[in-house]
Amino acid sequence: MEGKRLEASPRAPGAAATVIDAAQFGGEVRSVADMLLTAPGVSIHALGGPGQAATLSLRGASADQSVVLLDGIPLQGPGGGAADLSTLPATLLDRLVVSRGVLGAQFGAGALGGAVEILPRAAADKGTGGAQISAGSFGSLRAAADAAFPAGAGSGVLAVQIDRTEGDFDYARQLTPELPDAPYYGYTRHNADARRVSLLGRASQPLGGAMDLDVLAQGSMGDRGLPGPASAITLDSRELDQSLLGGLRLRQTTGASAWGLRVWGRLDRIELRGAQPFGDCRDGTPECPRLDQRASAVRAEGEGSLEVGSTHRLAGTLSAGEERVHGGAIEPHHREVLSVATRDDVSLPLRFSIIPAVRADKVGVDAGLSPGVSAVWSATDALDLRTGWGLSFRPPTLNELYLESGGIASNPDLRPERAWSLDGGITLHGAAWKLSAGVFWSRYRDLIVYELYPPAKVRPFNVGSARIAGAELQAIVQLPAGLLAQAAYSWLDAVNLRPGDQQGHQLAYRAPHRLFLRLARRGDRLEGYGECSYTSALPRNAYDSAYERSQLVFNAGVGVRASGPVWIHLEVRNLLDDQTLEDLFQYPLPGRSLSLIARARL
Repeated sequence: MEGKRLEASPRAPGAAATVIDAAQFGGEVRSVADMLLTAPGVSIHALGGPGQAATLSLRGASADQSVVLLDGIPLQGPGGGAADLSTLPATLLDRLVVSRGVLGAQFGAGALGGAVEILPRAAADKGTGGAQISAGSFGSLRAAADAAFPAGAGSGVLAVQIDRTEGDFDYARQLTPELPDAPYYGYTRHNADARRVSLLGRASQPLGGAMDLDVLAQGSMGDRGLPGPASAITLDSRELDQSLLGGLRLRQTTGASAWGLRVWGRLDRIELRGAQPFGDCRDGTPECPRLDQRASAVRAEGEGSLEVGSTHRLAGTLSAGEERVHGGAIEPHHREVLSVATRDDVSLPLRFSIIPAVRADKVGVDAGLSPGVSAVWSATDALDLRTGWGLSFRPPTLNELYLESGGIASNPDLRPERAWSLDGGITLHGAAWKLSAGVFWSRYRDLIVYELYPPAKVRPFNVGSARIAGAELQAIVQLPAGLLAQAAYSWLDAVNLRPGDQQGHQLAYRAPHRLFLRLARRGDRLEGYGECSYTSALPRNAYDSAYERSQLVFNAGVGVRASGPVWIHLEVRNLLDDQTLEDLFQYPLPGRSLSLIARARL
């Protein structure tokens, strides 16, 4: 009997994975970061309240070591840095697939912690549509609308999302947190306003002979204040950003074979105003120049797969392109990108599957080979076992190599980061439930870390080495009365192996424990949810001498159908009104917030 495929990404069918359906959050004001927190192994670095930058970490890897793709197109900040999740329109998405592990063989150079595939709403062959509007605390507003419709012999979808927040909220912090029972003092957050418009267009047209043409376009434009951490408030710094991506894909599937051709391009721009290496300044004055960073990438890809007998399915990919960047007074830089990959999907007797893969990447002057292999054994209809191994690298970004940004210097001599990982897991599932557990062990070397570069800057160096191990648990249970229960737990042990006085200490900004619980109900007349998120205390320096305290947050919401397709929802976030919450880098987070939401789906 052939092996059975677990629910996972088609690009990494044997990896530890979680699929998140965006439809389960239909009556809530959710960001992409909020959705991802329902999966184990995920940490979000959110620099403040709504509308502020948020980046992703998988299995303790840095944000730069976790790949984010929108419909298969890699997303990055200008210069190749981590993707800002706050720029992605949550209401325009269909689902998210979180794949964890060193997955360079499957997703390319950079996937040292794993990858998140963000899939936008697909075109439909019949007319449908929807709208949502919400208003809430801190002057927050959201309006979104989408429509799917027939287009010729094919179909299309158009969607828009508009967000706005004034961002001012009260918070409390200790001035001397190192002292026992230090008192908290109240403050008000300023310069945290944000505005954003996001658009999505997608179309599919059959061309005959089992051939289809797909077109995707997505754009985002935003303007937000940069209030800084609580220890270094900036009232005049602002950021303007624009991004645009588009792609064309031609594909054909005929029986045992399939092939596809794809071209895509991406433009990103960030302009910083009133920002300095230390503190801020008044925009428009001679001593306060603006910093304009721009990046672009183009790529052409060819892929194909072929069934060989009844036990093999071979797949291959060839990709080539270029990326460019410039910013401020730094001259433009560019580099070529070339990759070739192959994968075999082998079905064996006794319900075994083995998926070996290898990928070669050349990014500028850096090149590397990323092998990987995973195996799945469907022991019974209710029990699956899986294991995987991978080796890969991450080349330094163009920002790290060349660009000067504020108080950060560049280093053209950086070498690629490298990592390997071994993991295994078990999944039990039935018609209305699924339980999964896994463990992993990873080793990193030549980590890029930032150190003081006299007289007053920091500079990236290849000096890091680390070992990260952990465990992940997840449970999803469909209960009577339309109730859905979810739980996700992550344990992480991240140890610095760099020789010297930091050796043996925990890596900063990695929480040892994270727990997420959620109970939700969907129905014809009444729906709602309640959830709890707990993050344990975590070190925020390299010597385990300063800690960010543990955090416990409750959110809840309820919705009723008012008339026909119209629903009204009330949502409360941070139910306990804990105004002492901070993100990992000491950015204050909002206290209790209320949102009133009206939505309709036709």
